[in-house]
This record gives sequence, C-alpha cells and structure tokens, in this order.
Amino acid sequence: MIKNRKLSRAISDLGWRQFRTLLEGIAEKYGRDFRVISRWEATSQTCSSCGFKGGKLDLKVREWECLNCGVKHDRDENAAINILVAGGHSETLNGRGGKRKTTAKVAAACETSTRIGASAR
Repeated sequence: MIKNRKLSRAISDLGWRQFRTLLEGIAEKYGRDFRVISRWEATSQTCSSCGFKGGKLDLKVREWECLNCGVKHDRDENAAINILVAGGHSETLNGRGGKRKTTAKVAAACETSTRIGASAR
C-alpha cells in the first residue's frame, strides 16, 4: 500500500500519529510530560550556546563551528540540546548563552536531583 502514491503519505502519517498517541498515553500513565515541537524547528542548524542560526548544512557535515560565538558542535548532540530547550527544559544550570561550562560532576548532581524529583511525583 505504501507504493500507492495517493495513499502512501496518509498511511505513513497515520502510523506516526498512532505512535505519538501511544507515547502520550504512556507518559500520562507514568505522570510524565509529553511535549511536541514543530517538525520544522532547525535544531541541528541553531547554535545551542548562543542561539545563532547558521543556515542549511549538508547531511554529510557532522561537526560545525558557530560563526557567532566560535563553539564547535557535533550536529546530533547540538540538535538534542536544542530539542530539550524547545521542549521547555534548560540544557545547563546557567541556561543558554552562559560563559560557564558545566562540569561532569555538576551535571551528574543535576541529573540525580532531576531523577529524584521525577520519582517523587
């Protein structure tokens, strides 16, 4: 049925909609937040440090440097941070654009406190 040009998009969209509905139900069951961001959000092209939008990159470009602040990014890690920010979470303790780097020890403590707070719900 996917080979049918008229039905293929509708069938694919329905599959993703069912998957999203399933995830929403699981999140509600376990008391978690489920947030949806725009599919057109430029998460891999926007600097996660300063918010500067660099522009369209080829898929073969895996690492890039921000022209505004000079921070080097891995494309996938940068996109993950931007998705967290778009969903309403801060990626570091000092928020977006701070000069201070979060150390592994501070990040682990933050992660532990987040898990404890989530399990207390």
